[in-house]
Amino acid sequence: MSIQTKMLVTALCIASYSMLTADAQVPRLPVYEVTQTRMPINVDGKLDEEAWTKAQSVGDFVNNSDGSKSSYKTEAKLVYDENFLYFAFRCADDNIWSTLKRRDEHLWEEEVVEVFLQADSRQPSYIELEVNPLGTMLDIYLLGIRQPLHYESWNSEKLRWAVQLVGIVDGKAGDDYWTCEIALPMEDIVTASRRPPQPGDRWRMNLYRAEHLPNVALLAWSPTLENDFHVPKRFGEIVFTGR
Repeated sequence: MSIQTKMLVTALCIASYSMLTADAQVPRLPVYEVTQTRMPINVDGKLDEEAWTKAQSVGDFVNNSDGSKSSYKTEAKLVYDENFLYFAFRCADDNIWSTLKRRDEHLWEEEVVEVFLQADSRQPSYIELEVNPLGTMLDIYLLGIRQPLHYESWNSEKLRWAVQLVGIVDGKAGDDYWTCEIALPMEDIVTASRRPPQPGDRWRMNLYRAEHLPNVALLAWSPTLENDFHVPKRFGEIVFTGR
């Protein structure tokens, strides 16, 4: 084998190893099994129903830009019934802060939890829901990536949500945590092939949290690895179990 050939083979091996290493460092897309509830959920933000006690957490939220661990503890769960898909968040927070009180304001500029839901990944539309510690809602239907309908033109009529605080929303330290509960009507999830979903149905989803005080942090269930939440290819997957 000539020197030139040896050098070429070595270069190809190094390139292949680098590609494999890079692929291995990209976090896998998470999968969460959603259980069914036959008992009604009272959407009051308390998360004290038996369904929430039995439901598993989706897992740790991480820093969205690189997938690294976050010091902000965030827990989220999902359950469903024939009429609603329910979301629960519990956000540990020593300094709870937000100021926006009107529906469909730019809640992402302050502290907030967010749901991005895409029932059919073969088409580009998805739903975005945001709730802040003051209990303000932003609900958006997007036709594609960052292509929303006018915010006030799509407000879910049967959407329900609530928050509970162990602290005060004043931007001062000394708080404990806040919780959020959301009930998204199945009838709003128009791209789903079956409503309610049947066991084995799989949808795409991501969950986020924005924190500002005392330090800015953008967290995700499935990190997009960009400075952007609107990256559907990095959404995780939920599987409806029927259990």
